[in-house]
Amino acid sequence: MFDINQHIAKISNESIEAIIKPTFEFFDKSPFHQLDNLPNFEGAGVYALFLKSTVNTCYDSYLSPMYPIYIGKAVPTGSRQGRQNSAGKQLRNRLTKHLSSIKQAENLNESEFLCRFMIIEGIATDMISTIESYLIRQYSPLWNSYIDGFGINAPGAGRYNQQPSEWDTIHPGRSYAKLLNGAPRDESIILQKIVNYQNCIKSK
Repeated sequence: MFDINQHIAKISNESIEAIIKPTFEFFDKSPFHQLDNLPNFEGAGVYALFLKSTVNTCYDSYLSPMYPIYIGKAVPTGSRQGRQNSAGKQLRNRLTKHLSSIKQAENLNESEFLCRFMIIEGIATDMISTIESYLIRQYSPLWNSYIDGFGINAPGAGRYNQQPSEWDTIHPGRSYAKLLNGAPRDESIILQKIVNYQNCIKSK
């Protein structure tokens, strides 16, 4: 009898772990940089944002300082079409965009944010999305896993009937978010998600 399972290529979780884990360990030892004082560099790759102190924020006592609060990636131009274009400053530009969001927020202080990043070059750039996903699974950062909206782009023309994101609800101030006229979200529900997040991280 023909057994299709004998003719399907499979890769185990252990094999993936063996490939990605050294990259994770390297990233976890990379230096911190002040988000509002980035060095000048080029390249694409992955990054994480950290909040040095949660005092005077809605995260006080619910979020451990210096635990990744957001993880993201920046890929080279043309990567979606399979081209290997020059990376330019995609990674630095992405971090600068996040800095702008934090600066515009009425209740966040950009000087309290650090980042670490890992530049990935050559054909290894094909692994950027995989590495990002692995880091998110390992850390479950709050702004990735529980509170949505931090990394979104401004809506296109004629699309301002959307709700403000969860992130913009608890951190008002972004210029385009002020123009959104969708139904407001219940802030108390979002804040409860932060409490639940703390319990989730403790159980990991």
